[in-house]
Amino acid sequence: MHTQNITDPIKIYLELFDKRFSESLKLEGFFVDNIIEYILEKKGKQIRPILTFLSANVAGGVSSQTIRCALILELLHTASLIHDDVIDQSEKRRGETTLNKIWGNNTAVLFGDYLYGKCLELIETESDFKLLPKFAKIGSDLPLGELLQKEVSDKSDFSEDNYYKVIGKKTASMMEVCAELGALSANATQEEVNSLRTFGFYMGLAFQIRDDILDLSPDFNTGKPFGNDIKEKKITLPLIYLLNDLPEIERQEILQFVNKEIKQDTEILSLIDRITKAGYIDKADEKVLSFCRLAEIQLNGFKDSESKTALIELLYSLASRKN
Repeated sequence: MHTQNITDPIKIYLELFDKRFSESLKLEGFFVDNIIEYILEKKGKQIRPILTFLSANVAGGVSSQTIRCALILELLHTASLIHDDVIDQSEKRRGETTLNKIWGNNTAVLFGDYLYGKCLELIETESDFKLLPKFAKIGSDLPLGELLQKEVSDKSDFSEDNYYKVIGKKTASMMEVCAELGALSANATQEEVNSLRTFGFYMGLAFQIRDDILDLSPDFNTGKPFGNDIKEKKITLPLIYLLNDLPEIERQEILQFVNKEIKQDTEILSLIDRITKAGYIDKADEKVLSFCRLAEIQLNGFKDSESKTALIELLYSLASRKN
């Protein structure tokens, strides 16, 4: 994702965010400092603070509360990723060694909990306290998404509806609340808050489907990992499309393969090839575009501005990214 044009309207706020984020993770001593340095070095594309700031700008302007909201949400997101890696026993995330691989599962869980505690330290004003239910909801939605995914997997109850329920909690809920809190921190009208909240939700759905498509897109030139969802027994949208079109016997054969503990890369490639040739990657791409259009419609009520253009560019850049 090329962010320069997208972040131009909020550049000064992102710089302040980076400074405050580092300050919020003050050095504690012992090996905890090494973990904090590791976290600060591994900051990603900052999609969530960008979404929060742009939403605030569209709705009236970034405030000091917007910055606190962005910080709390990024800490919540970081903690959830750390815990997810422990649950999934992941050794890599985006090509980088995970915290749990370096320091062990117990330390990773405790550090994730430490970050949740840091969120509470950032609450300063009465108006911040009024937003606590929003933070609490996202704090429960993220693990609920993981629990829903586990239930769906355990019961082999794979359907498009269940898939959207899972990614709605795991991914879309975070982007939904980023856009919503951006609007609320800018004293937007209720109609504006609702529109930006819905924008964020549809953006999150599009983002996660694109992520799932990328997992089924081997790149032999870069050596990028592929098929991790299949390895981890996760059924995503392109595979759901295939399963829905198969006779029951073939459907069960594929489900049995996905549920195997050990799978060969050649077997996974064969399944991915089948999904691709049948047109299910393209069909999932169409769904991504559909959610993008639903998201963009939510911005119709806002006057044209640099930040509105940047929000739309952010939406489509996330939906068309290659990594």
